[in-house]
Amino acid sequence: MIQQSNSETKSTKKIVIGTLDSRTVEALKNKLGKGNYKIYVVQRGIDVLVKILDHDIDLLIMDIDLAGIMGVEVLPVVKKLRPRLPVILITDDFNHRIRKVAAELGINYQAFKPISTSETDAIVSATETIIERNLAPAPVF
Repeated sequence: MIQQSNSETKSTKKIVIGTLDSRTVEALKNKLGKGNYKIYVVQRGIDVLVKILDHDIDLLIMDIDLAGIMGVEVLPVVKKLRPRLPVILITDDFNHRIRKVAAELGINYQAFKPISTSETDAIVSATETIIERNLAPAPVF
């Protein structure tokens, strides 16, 4: 019998972080880097879509402010491509329209800028909860 190493038995989860904010990227990478995650960082809306199409992404953490196509315009396309892909949305916009779009598209967590240490911790906690929930076996009926 061949035994697999721990790294082979526990698959790495893939996360796309889409933002123009380098401080947010560094804060999230520092916190998430301790987990079993492969992190892809992109700054343009089109690159979010490319990563989702090219890789089997487990979670998208996306800032509403992206270069090129804005995050609010990317979200409906993301949800059409991968309806079950969990999304954490980062925004500095507190208006009703953004909250409505987030609710309609089933955004898993919404964080607000500027990203503080406590907000970073909340995003990491939401990430861990989402990943754990998606690892749970489907109920048998």
